[in-house]
Amino acid sequence: MNQEYITEYDSLVSSLAVEYHRRYPMIDALDIQQILWLWFISHPNKYSEWSTLDQKDKDKLIAKSLRNAAIKYCEKEKAKTVGYELLDLYYYDATVIEAFMPSIISESYEMPAKIKDLNFKAVKSDPSNDGNNWLVLRSDIATAFYRLTEAKQNVLRIRFSTDNNEWSLIAKDLKTTPDGARMKVQRAINSLIRNLGGWRPFADEDAPVIEEDDDRTE
Repeated sequence: MNQEYITEYDSLVSSLAVEYHRRYPMIDALDIQQILWLWFISHPNKYSEWSTLDQKDKDKLIAKSLRNAAIKYCEKEKAKTVGYELLDLYYYDATVIEAFMPSIISESYEMPAKIKDLNFKAVKSDPSNDGNNWLVLRSDIATAFYRLTEAKQNVLRIRFSTDNNEWSLIAKDLKTTPDGARMKVQRAINSLIRNLGGWRPFADEDAPVIEEDDDRTE
């Protein structure tokens, strides 16, 4: 890659670092810049593939990916700053939220069938008491759910209602395509995770990117 991205995207990286520092003043802009430059180093395959596209399309994909990297880093650092333990971020994994959503939508209190498998993913060296605290976990997720905009609550109600499990049906109810429905659901889940305090630590890899959005735009 020869680091040609440094000259090409220096202005974008600098502006995004300033933007997210304003949104997360507890995080230094230079630290955010380092995370954004690290994205290029960690994603040579994406950069090479996107370099074959028209410049406008390439720039759009790069900008989306850098924004995602900035958001995820800032949310994790914010969680640490306000007192979350890093292991607590496990609770905010999308798979955990999806496991609890049907009971939250239906306002029931039945333990999700997958909870044991999800607990196993937490910390294998420490059995902890996650399984005994599933009601507390459910309560946290429910509280975050009701802090979403009504539009995003409705998206999740449609997705996780017992009568609507086919993407074609979900898309029809949301008046969009199946791909559009998946995007709406993922964005709603991402907003719920943000309400909970952030994402669990992860190793970012070359993978499809889903752009974050802001509840204030709805």
